[in-house]
Amino acid sequence: MRIPLTLAAGLLALVAISAASGHSVPVRFNPAPGQVLDAPPDRVDGWFTQEMRRSGEETSIVVHPAMEDAMLGDPVSGETVIDDSDRRHMYAELTGDLMPGQYVVSWSALSDEDDHPDSGCFRFFVGQDAADAAVQSETRLDAAEECATLGGDGMDGAMPSESGPSVSISVPEVIEGRDVTVGLGAEGVEIRLPTNEGQDPKFGHYHLYIDIPPNVTHRHDGDGGESTNPNDVMTTADSHTFKDLAPGNHVVTAVLFYDDHTPFSPAVVAGASFTVPGDGGGDGLDTGAAIGLAIGIGAAGLIVGGILGFALRRRAS
Repeated sequence: MRIPLTLAAGLLALVAISAASGHSVPVRFNPAPGQVLDAPPDRVDGWFTQEMRRSGEETSIVVHPAMEDAMLGDPVSGETVIDDSDRRHMYAELTGDLMPGQYVVSWSALSDEDDHPDSGCFRFFVGQDAADAAVQSETRLDAAEECATLGGDGMDGAMPSESGPSVSISVPEVIEGRDVTVGLGAEGVEIRLPTNEGQDPKFGHYHLYIDIPPNVTHRHDGDGGESTNPNDVMTTADSHTFKDLAPGNHVVTAVLFYDDHTPFSPAVVAGASFTVPGDGGGDGLDTGAAIGLAIGIGAAGLIVGGILGFALRRRAS
């Protein structure tokens, strides 16, 4: 069965994180990261949280077709334009006869308010066949390999690294009933009960967020790090069961926290989406077959939207 790719989990987190940042980070793109289009777009637009400086390559959108072996074709975008009426908006017209396939957007933005540069990459798809191929190969939406071939152009020096801590989350291939157990794992860090002080990156604990934006920037609310929000769970176990979930689509994210109940910095996050069977309104994810989203942030992966990196995994219906 062919399925549309959707990024509800990632975009939800992107909006929440962008609002908390003091720099000019993206609010949204059009096409959006991971979007599947029937026909090539005329241009790529980006909207940001702060006004951008007109500074050539330091504020730009460049679009490349993605080739095999993480190679990129020649740019298919023209000069980047910053909107005169709103300098938080920039765009680049696309040129030539674009074919179906995968396209990588490399963006950079220099804030005119605090002189801080931000940058990142993401991919979108023209044609469902290109999107299906990306799902089957577990292609990263942050285009980490392709962006590395740009030699740092538009990437603010960010490069993939396996040396930092990472977190993983998994959900059952087939959901039965309304209780769902998610699996948790971490590498490069020892999971333990928090000591209530210190930020040693060798130790941490999980916070799970179901259907709400994850906390990746602030000290956790509540006494001793405990949350009063039932959609926010602290745990050191390797799994957690969410009980009596409503039918429809759900998004769960796991965030690593230090002993002092603040999130790791850079943030270390993973996420997945799943569908509870039955009649339900859902939250915008495809009810026929949900897409699991692994979000590798910080040292574990390149950055999309100033904070997010994605990998695609096709879920069973």
